[in-house]
Amino acid sequence: MDTEQGKDKEGTRTKKRRQRRVKEASGRVRQGKRTHLSHKPSLDWRADKVRVCIPEGDNASVTPIGELMDLLYECRSGASLIDSVATHGLDVFYDRQVPVAQFYPRPDKSIITLNPMRPRGDLLNLLIRELRRCWQYHHGALVNPLSYAPDEAVLLNRAQTADTLMMAVRIAWELKLAGENEAWNWLAGSPAADIGKAYELRAQTDFRTLNNGEAARAAYDMFFEGTGVRIHDKRIIHQMLLDEGGYMRAAGAGPDVTSEIFMKLGELPHGRNYFLTQRGRSPVDQAYYTVKDRSNANFLWFIKFERSFHEKEREIIEKSVQLSAEIVDFARWSVKTDVKTDR
Repeated sequence: MDTEQGKDKEGTRTKKRRQRRVKEASGRVRQGKRTHLSHKPSLDWRADKVRVCIPEGDNASVTPIGELMDLLYECRSGASLIDSVATHGLDVFYDRQVPVAQFYPRPDKSIITLNPMRPRGDLLNLLIRELRRCWQYHHGALVNPLSYAPDEAVLLNRAQTADTLMMAVRIAWELKLAGENEAWNWLAGSPAADIGKAYELRAQTDFRTLNNGEAARAAYDMFFEGTGVRIHDKRIIHQMLLDEGGYMRAAGAGPDVTSEIFMKLGELPHGRNYFLTQRGRSPVDQAYYTVKDRSNANFLWFIKFERSFHEKEREIIEKSVQLSAEIVDFARWSVKTDVKTDR
């Protein structure tokens, strides 16, 4: 009996130490003393040791989907986001086969799946991001990047991802103001900490930036300056390479990226479109689609070279076919020959 009580006390002390370390780490990130956490996996384990480290973690309690949705209803932006997508039909499920989270558009309703073996703070942020992706789909902003030229495809893929991260930061901030700090603390200890910090600095400097779009635009722009952008570039570039018979041999440059797509993307549940801020650059500025990572840049150059090569090859073939298909009037030619012979 004493042994069991000792184990319970030791477990309680371990849990408190783990929680204290997470709070200290997230506090250092928010204060600017650290721009990132170099040991993110260890933070995940400390935040949810039962489900991550212990073999019997399958028996751990899983946060119900309804509890996550109710928590998002605690803030205005979260409630508006859920209501706007729920009108088109929405189902949210847990699926252990999904690595993190996934959004599936369907004709009758949209489906969002989450991996249940994730900490509660992470689940909140993942759910917000997939809800925003669902919102993009219903508002015409979730276009397929592979329908465009390589540079424009990279830009659209970045913009869609940056918008979902911005919305996760926005709602996590509103939840923090409402007394629910779990989503914000998780963001502060994640690779998206710099995006949250940019939003927080604008919000604390001038609260009006929350509604005029400047805080959201600061978070959006910060995504393009971070190192995480190369991961998303790598994914979309690999999709281009894998589609050897389609995208690599696509005819023409494809449609142009217009400002209309970004105007749809920049709409907020409450507040001004964050692409209409006067301080921001044009959303199609070169800085937003320049690939700085050498490996991704080399693959992107190869893709553009292959597409131009096949386009030139196609033009040569079409030209040769056109020349070979010209009709020769042999009767007229024979008449001219006979006249010359008579002479």
